[in-house]
Amino acid sequence: MKVLLIGNYVPDGQTSMLAFKRILERELPHNGCELRVLTPPRRVLRVPTTSRLWKWLGYVDKFILFIPTLARHLRWADVVHVTDHSNGMYIPWVKSKPNIITCHDVIAVQAAKGMVDGWNVGWTGRLFQRLIVKGLDAADLVACVSHLTRRELLALGLAQEPRVTVVLNGLNDDFRPVPPEEAQRLIQRFGISTTDKFLIHVGWDLARKNRRKVVETFIALHERAAATGQPAPVEQLLFVGPELVPEVAELARKHGVADRIKTVQRVSHEELRALYASATALLFPSLQEGFGWPVIEAQACGCPVFTSDLAPMNEIGGEGAVYVDPDDADAMAAAIENAAPRFAEMRRLGLENATHYSAQRMASSYVDAYRRVLEERKAVR
Repeated sequence: MKVLLIGNYVPDGQTSMLAFKRILERELPHNGCELRVLTPPRRVLRVPTTSRLWKWLGYVDKFILFIPTLARHLRWADVVHVTDHSNGMYIPWVKSKPNIITCHDVIAVQAAKGMVDGWNVGWTGRLFQRLIVKGLDAADLVACVSHLTRRELLALGLAQEPRVTVVLNGLNDDFRPVPPEEAQRLIQRFGISTTDKFLIHVGWDLARKNRRKVVETFIALHERAAATGQPAPVEQLLFVGPELVPEVAELARKHGVADRIKTVQRVSHEELRALYASATALLFPSLQEGFGWPVIEAQACGCPVFTSDLAPMNEIGGEGAVYVDPDDADAMAAAIENAAPRFAEMRRLGLENATHYSAQRMASSYVDAYRRVLEERKAVR
């Protein structure tokens, strides 16, 4: 089976989407697929990211100059897979072949419809989302990465139910426990030791990632410890992501915990794996996700997970995770305290749960989806 994978434009810096493409690129050949992988090359985009032209020149690369290349390779393919719904506008160009598009979430579509508080979308953004929606509606099959994404996609009327399926994400790299000596070597540059008790959060500084509540929970843990005279279950808080915004940094200073909070960037995969493996727990109180990769990544490395009692997190975390109210910092602090005696059990159950999200299983499910669209096209000829 000849599969044409269409990936994301690298200058956009969508690391999770690039990682998703890499999974398929690595695993599909083991499932009997012959691959060609296309991503729009950088041609006219030659300005700094701060330039007002950055977005528009990127659009020229992606949606004008890339189309002839796409048309040329289309003749070779049996099946076309657009790996990210944000490239839904490619679907009308590939409709001559059986096709599938992966929908990772519908958050931007919801924002364009005014359904996401605090996210104002301009007219160009609304137009862009309309083009994405048109592509989703035209695709032979939409593969959602979680059951929540499927439910939300259908609720918005973005595709017809018979043409929507679920292919759960697999781990996008080799996440596994790391021996303490190796972990110490990998994380020492961050000023963290494997013997430290630290809480970790992984993610960007988006409102839905809820980083302020992570800091509030850390504050609550230390205030509760001071009130009882007992040591806190964690001594430090580590953010893998951007620096804290000023108001959150000020909150940490006001409560006397700023010197116990670190932020780290440019973390390699090996370093991230070591951080997960060394952390006391992951706190991931996200308000909205398409899948929630950090939950599974942490579990695969033997890290206990505390995450939102919201879908899809409470659908993928299994019995090894503790589910919390992401709006209640005191409740999250209490949950971490109460669970501390059974961290070893959480690690064991988390490792077991992560085995259900292998890259091999995901790739096999996509091959089934390819066969489905091929057979459906043959049936209507």
